[in-house]
Amino acid sequence: MATKKLNAEPILRRLAEMRKSIPYLDEAPPRPADDGRTKALDGFPLETAEDFEYAAVAAGLQSLADDLSALIEQKRAWLEEQALEIYYKAEELARDPEHADLIPVVERMREAYQHDHGRAIPPRAGDAARRSATSHPSRRSR
Repeated sequence: MATKKLNAEPILRRLAEMRKSIPYLDEAPPRPADDGRTKALDGFPLETAEDFEYAAVAAGLQSLADDLSALIEQKRAWLEEQALEIYYKAEELARDPEHADLIPVVERMREAYQHDHGRAIPPRAGDAARRSATSHPSRRSR
């Protein structure tokens, strides 16, 4: 039984279609451009036309995987920013006796962040400056 030769063109065309169908993929931060030449894979020399076909497919798959990873990281960072804003607002509200029911929620949020990141939740950017600007003049350091 003869093996069928690889034709990279339909595979690469399908990869391009898949790329276009993925929402927000064009929003991912740009990756460094390569020079457009097909590169040899580790331990896989480019000696025949079929080798180049395989390398082109591998490069196309790797490019899609890299772009997806960058997009996922971008969206993860955005979601974390949003979650921190919710935490900061809940923490602020929990200081009011009317919203004392938020205290255990804020504590659980702190614990979850500490568990996931191995460090305490960072203060909101500008909080120190905001606190000193809004503190009573007699409490400010001189």
